[in-house]
Amino acid sequence: MRSPFAESPEFQRLLRRESRSDLVRIALEIARDAYPDLDLDQYLGKIAALADRVRDRCAAGAKPRTVLGQINWVLFVEEGFQGNAEDYYDPRNSYLNQVIDRKTGIPITLSVLYATIAARLGLALAGVNLPAHFMLRVGTGNATIFIDPFHGGALLDREGCERRISQLVGQPVTLSELQLAPCGHDLVVARLLRNLKTIYLEHHDYPAALPVLRRLAALNPGDPHEQRDLGMLCLQLDRPAEAIEPPQSYLDALPQAQDADAVRPLLRAARRETALRN
Repeated sequence: MRSPFAESPEFQRLLRRESRSDLVRIALEIARDAYPDLDLDQYLGKIAALADRVRDRCAAGAKPRTVLGQINWVLFVEEGFQGNAEDYYDPRNSYLNQVIDRKTGIPITLSVLYATIAARLGLALAGVNLPAHFMLRVGTGNATIFIDPFHGGALLDREGCERRISQLVGQPVTLSELQLAPCGHDLVVARLLRNLKTIYLEHHDYPAALPVLRRLAALNPGDPHEQRDLGMLCLQLDRPAEAIEPPQSYLDALPQAQDADAVRPLLRAARRETALRN
């Protein structure tokens, strides 16, 4: 059987946990699920052009704050990129091609764009998988700088991060070292996909949700809930052959789950329907 990710070589590298998977290519491969005619090279070229404009303004060996300031100027002043606070749950905010075209997005996609530009300038930024928000960071210890691309690239210290999250959740928050730690590409991609999963399932757009849930289940094979959700979606879309293995994995992992008695008859129905079609 042909891999569902045959057209996503960078995503496959992530699944193999190769150390240097390219996050921006993965984001564009995900976007191509919704926009099949998307030209990856065209968008990589647009990002390279933005990086070149920043590079022209930074002297060799410029300090991180200087580079970050110039990225902020190009992205948020000259180009007018901004966080989409008015329509946060528009699925286009989670597709990097649309973020670049529309110059608006959510924290995680704006962070992917921002970090990619910085990397092209020799400045390695890491994602920070915060509750209710996503940021970037550079540096260590007391010299760590946190960057909030959703809010114009604001440069924050630890206390600034806590104030930002406190504002978002409406109560005081103290962030742990683990919450502020750099996160890997797998966590970034999973968070991006879960944003789309939530949006599409809430709007009952099951065809659009299918490639998202396929990627999530592949990325998190040890998460039984992702397997269950993929199986149930495949049943909803009348794809019984695909609706067997994922829920079976769920039941194998969590035989006493509260919804196990509801999942079992659906699994049996998928097996019967598959047998009838063969």
